[in-house]
Amino acid sequence: MDENTLFKKNVLVKLYILCLILFLIALFTAYFYTDSASNVNNLNRNIRPDFFQIFFNNIKVASLLVFLGPLTLSLGTVAVLIINGLILGNAIGNIKDNLNLLLLVIPHGIIEVPVLLLAASVGMKLTLDLLLLKINLKFTFKYIGIIFLGLMIAAMLETFITPIFIKGAS
Repeated sequence: MDENTLFKKNVLVKLYILCLILFLIALFTAYFYTDSASNVNNLNRNIRPDFFQIFFNNIKVASLLVFLGPLTLSLGTVAVLIINGLILGNAIGNIKDNLNLLLLVIPHGIIEVPVLLLAASVGMKLTLDLLLLKINLKFTFKYIGIIFLGLMIAAMLETFITPIFIKGAS
């Protein structure tokens, strides 16, 4: 396998690493510039997350990450990625002093964040493919299916597992 073929096979991995770096820079920037909120102890334990609302919101974000890529030469993808990193960093910064609340983000976030990073990577790869006129629809739809499934699992965790953690949080 020559070097050029190896690069082509690993381009999605390289784009994923780039997206991860951009996301983490945004997340840590917001985290370190956010003071812990003093009023987050009044957690509403009667929250009933709606699966479809959560799932479709995540699908909207993933769609923006994938389809803004080709429309904006990936600038839109990068912007949405950074905005989401800032939002999550700010949210974690607000609850950093309350371990119980922090644990509420982990069950679904451990799947949701990597899947959204994959969506951003696919959007950037789609941009490169369009610029090189080498569109691989089979590849793109395969990863869109993986993203869809991952977001469905994350929404189920957020809907059915997070409320259990909320009831246990005191």
